[in-house]
Amino acid sequence: MGMRIGGAFPFNFSGAFPVSLAGGQICYPPAGNYLMTLGAQTCLQWWDPVNFSWRNVAQPNAETFQISVDGFNWRLVNASGIVAAASITNAGSGGTNGIGPTATGSTVTFAAGGTGPGGTATGYVIVGGAVGTAGGSATVTQGGSGFQVPPLILIDPPPPGGIQATATATITAGGALNAVTMVNPGAGYTSVPNFYVVPQFLNYPGAPTNPPVGSGTQPNFPAGTIANNPPAPWMMGLSPAFPTTAGALVTGPALAGSGTLTGVVMTNYGYGYTTVPAITFANTTGALAGGVAATSIMSWGVTALTGGSGVAYTIGNVWESSMGFLTPGTTNFNNNNLFQPRPARGVLTSTVGALSIEDGGFGMQKVLVAGNFGVAQGTTIGTTSIVFSAISMGGITDTSILQMMVD
Repeated sequence: MGMRIGGAFPFNFSGAFPVSLAGGQICYPPAGNYLMTLGAQTCLQWWDPVNFSWRNVAQPNAETFQISVDGFNWRLVNASGIVAAASITNAGSGGTNGIGPTATGSTVTFAAGGTGPGGTATGYVIVGGAVGTAGGSATVTQGGSGFQVPPLILIDPPPPGGIQATATATITAGGALNAVTMVNPGAGYTSVPNFYVVPQFLNYPGAPTNPPVGSGTQPNFPAGTIANNPPAPWMMGLSPAFPTTAGALVTGPALAGSGTLTGVVMTNYGYGYTTVPAITFANTTGALAGGVAATSIMSWGVTALTGGSGVAYTIGNVWESSMGFLTPGTTNFNNNNLFQPRPARGVLTSTVGALSIEDGGFGMQKVLVAGNFGVAQGTTIGTTSIVFSAISMGGITDTSILQMMVD
């Protein structure tokens, strides 16, 4: 499809429109067609009208892509220095099942972030309505047969504002559905949802190699199917894993978590956070009690770092941080839409371990400490470990490139 340059943004003869966002800042591009190149901290998000939440469509540093936006349901977010989600550390008890403060009578509050409107993160609670438990099983009512690869398991969505449940499947060596395991039990369901078994194509890791065109052997066609001509090489990965000779049925587990905190959903990430904000819960008409608690899951980059006191290091050695994961434990949190983290990196600028930061990283969920950093050894191996200090986490200003295009 041919396109020409033009559109809502002022015309720029350089051919690109840099959009710089501070940590936590949001941009809604005007309606139109774009080539987008995301910066190192910026995500592209789409509004999910079923689950009432923003979904990540493209992560930072994604390869340049074409997209058409309507000016309302797509946005760019610099996802650094923000609260990405919350991990439930004590689910409490005695609450009223439902979604949001009106239904549950319970509210959640985050400690202050950056100054100005929207600087403090906000969210709402969900009580009850989990589909079983994480790691638990759904019931395979009928295993079916003829599956060549594990099928997808799709689950009905919860009422608006709830957290979507997800699950995975395994099959037997004979091609029957063997087990369905809950990955995220979701939150806010009012009844056991339907589970759908969707057979998948053969283009999976480790799939048998298709025979070459002209070999006389049909590529991955089950016995008894119509013998069509072999597809072109680029179509090989689309050979369907059909037909199954008997369908499979799955029944979801009973709802769990009644009266307990099953989810905290972010309505605003906030911005300007350099420390982990405390989370508090309060009741208006409900009775969510029993020490209910949660921990903020951050999305951070390293904004400052000092190294030194080492001995015999090679200038130019690469240092790298950990990914800064916060272990969620066994309780549910909204992990369907978190960010893909990237470690911070840089190089040593002296033999004692002084350093520079070349990439502050992205999506780290907690404050890093000295033990979260390592050094790739060079031609000279250090004889005394580097002491990392003055570690600061926060938001990093970032620039993305938008090229307006019109059909």
